[in-house]
Amino acid sequence: MKPCIFLLIISICILSNLQAQSSQELEDAYKANIPLHQEIVSGGYYVDPPQSIEGDPYFLSKNFEYGRLTINGLAYENVPLLYNIFSDEVVTFHPIHKQKTLIKTDKIDGFVLPQNIRFVRIPINPGYSHHGKGFYELVEEGEKANLLCKHYKTTKAKREVSKYSSTFQDKFDFLIKKGDQIQLVKSKGQAITFLELDKKQINKNAKVKNLNFRNDRRIFLAFLVESFNSPVHE
Repeated sequence: MKPCIFLLIISICILSNLQAQSSQELEDAYKANIPLHQEIVSGGYYVDPPQSIEGDPYFLSKNFEYGRLTINGLAYENVPLLYNIFSDEVVTFHPIHKQKTLIKTDKIDGFVLPQNIRFVRIPINPGYSHHGKGFYELVEEGEKANLLCKHYKTTKAKREVSKYSSTFQDKFDFLIKKGDQIQLVKSKGQAITFLELDKKQINKNAKVKNLNFRNDRRIFLAFLVESFNSPVHE
């Protein structure tokens, strides 16, 4: 019996140490970004999504990840970030108060998550129903045009009897921003026309590169935007 009690005590101590390390790590990140947290303190408390919905509302991970955040033109490194694509809000962790905190949207210029996944904020996009707070992934960047991807989630009611009333559904759209114009892209031809590219030349170059819109829209559209930004297209 005694060995069991001893092992239990050891396990509790190890768990406590791990939790303390995690908390200390977040606190260190907080202290390293004091000006940042002074900026976002007015963002408000974050409310977790209803437990009646199956899944989670986050982009890729439901755990905090260290990223780079740009607020009012100033960049902050190693900031704990969580991106809720259902509400289109960016969340950080306040280790002093031990709680998730919203970052005030209108102060955010953009942020970068692990694997160098970049997001920018576009204040307005009239006519696009999933604009939300205006955060878009920056897939391909250029001097004349950018390829954007809007990640979002919707909910779908569950038909079967379950403890969940609905489930989160992952969705995304591709958009091209050219100057002040933003075009939601539904087809290859639409993108080529919007960028005023030579269709025959594009199809020829795409064939050489073995690119196909139906097989991989992301890579194909990035190719189109890159072609438009190329000096050859001047």
